[in-house]
Amino acid sequence: MKDLKKNIGLPVKLDDNYQLIFENGLSKVLPAIRTIDEMREVLVDKTISSPKELYYMYRDVAFDKDRPMEKKYELRYDITVIRPDKLGDEFMKTAGHYHPGDYPELYEVVYGTAWCLLQKPSKKDYKVIEDVILVKAQTGDKIVCLPGYGHILINPSKNEPLVTSNWVGTRFSSDYSLYKEAEGAAYFYSEKNGKLKIEKNNFFTQVPKDIKQMVPSAKIEKFGLERNKPIYPIINNPDKLRFLNYPVEFDFSDAFVTKA
Repeated sequence: MKDLKKNIGLPVKLDDNYQLIFENGLSKVLPAIRTIDEMREVLVDKTISSPKELYYMYRDVAFDKDRPMEKKYELRYDITVIRPDKLGDEFMKTAGHYHPGDYPELYEVVYGTAWCLLQKPSKKDYKVIEDVILVKAQTGDKIVCLPGYGHILINPSKNEPLVTSNWVGTRFSSDYSLYKEAEGAAYFYSEKNGKLKIEKNNFFTQVPKDIKQMVPSAKIEKFGLERNKPIYPIINNPDKLRFLNYPVEFDFSDAFVTKA
C-alpha cells in the first residue's frame, strides 16, 4: 500500500493491485481499464496476449465542494495508474491521443518515472511529423503537453507503477483515432537484453531525425506550477489554469528545459 496524499494533495492510496483507494470524504471513482486487446493496434508486437490490463483511468476526481468551480471554469481532474510491466520488448505505455483545437493538458507525476513522448503533426499532412520531444520526468515534476502536440505516456520501469494526475479542459474530447490509424506514435521505445531500442514508425512519411530530450521546468509561475507542489489545489486559483482553455493567450516556451 502506497500513501499518495503528500504527493497528490488528496487522500488517496494505491493498493498492491494498482487500484486507488479514496478516503476522507473524497468520492470513490471507478476506473476505465485499458486492456491489451484495446491497445493491440498501437503495439510493435501485435501477437502478445499479456498483461491483460495495462492502465487505469480515474476520470473526474474531485471533492464535492470543488465541483462548482470545475464546472464554471470547464475543467476536469483525472488520475491514471500505469502498471509496471512490458508489452513484449516495448515499455508499458498509453494509447496516445491528440486534442482538437490545439488545447494543451497539464500532467503531474505523482509516483514513479514518466517518459512523455510529444509529437507535432503538420497541419497540411498528419503523416508528416514536424517535431518530437521526449520529456523525462520524476515524482513531483509537471509536464505541460504543448498545444498542437499529440502525446503518450511511457512507464520505463518493470518494477514500479507510474501514477499521474492531470488537469484538462472539458471543451473537447480527446482524439485517439490518429494514433490507432498510425499503429502507434512516431517512435517506439523498447528494451531488449538490457539495451534501449528506439524504432521509427514507418506509417509516417517524415519524422525528425533527432528526438529532443527535455525535462520539465522546475517552476512556471504563470501556471502556478512548482516541483513537488501538487496541482489539485490550483482549483482554488483557477485563473492559473486558464491556459488549458485559452492557449492562444499564453507562451509555452518555458515548459521544458534541455536535458544535459
